[in-house]
Amino acid sequence: MNVVIVGAGKASLILIDYFQRIDYIKLKGIIDVNENAPGVVRAKELGIATFNNISALNTSIPDAETIIEVTGNEKVKKMVIDQLKPHHHFMSSNAARIMSDIIEMHNRRRSEVIEKVSLDFHNLTSRMNSSEEYIDQSIHKIEEVLRSMKIVTMNARIEAARAGENGKAFEVVVQEMQTTLTNIENALRDITTAADESKSTITELVETENKLKESLNLN
Repeated sequence: MNVVIVGAGKASLILIDYFQRIDYIKLKGIIDVNENAPGVVRAKELGIATFNNISALNTSIPDAETIIEVTGNEKVKKMVIDQLKPHHHFMSSNAARIMSDIIEMHNRRRSEVIEKVSLDFHNLTSRMNSSEEYIDQSIHKIEEVLRSMKIVTMNARIEAARAGENGKAFEVVVQEMQTTLTNIENALRDITTAADESKSTITELVETENKLKESLNLN
């Protein structure tokens, strides 16, 4: 659908930005006598043709199909109607205003959704980051304790060996300590693996948040 907007005020800005997101709508031009009007400026930024005379409808934009008049000026409306051809579809400023209001409300709701989703993801990742920091600190403390226990166990094993027969009973205790240390090390390895997976999950959540924002911004 080839569309031309007559008038380049606030309503035209809303329509221009909205039409850019719709594949089947091709904005062929903006018509306004004021070259500094907001819609004209935006159109030039987007590479959309601009014209300062309504006669351009038939001289410069012969493939126009739908003409949207957004000025609200009866004189301009009449001039547009005088230029209409049988294949043209015409939307007056009243209908265009309703459409722009609906689009604006939709954009506002979308912004609210984006803000809420962003906040929810941010809070989630913040909580997970806090948990991750706590886990890292706990792992560090456990590693320190393990190092100390290994030193104690090694010294105890040396003393038990020195004691000969008298140290055999103590050797049993040392062996139990060694088994306990091994179990703790295995558990710590599992915790570290889980922590690494948690970090990966946080990264994926951030990526998902960004993709969701992009998706919401495109719709």
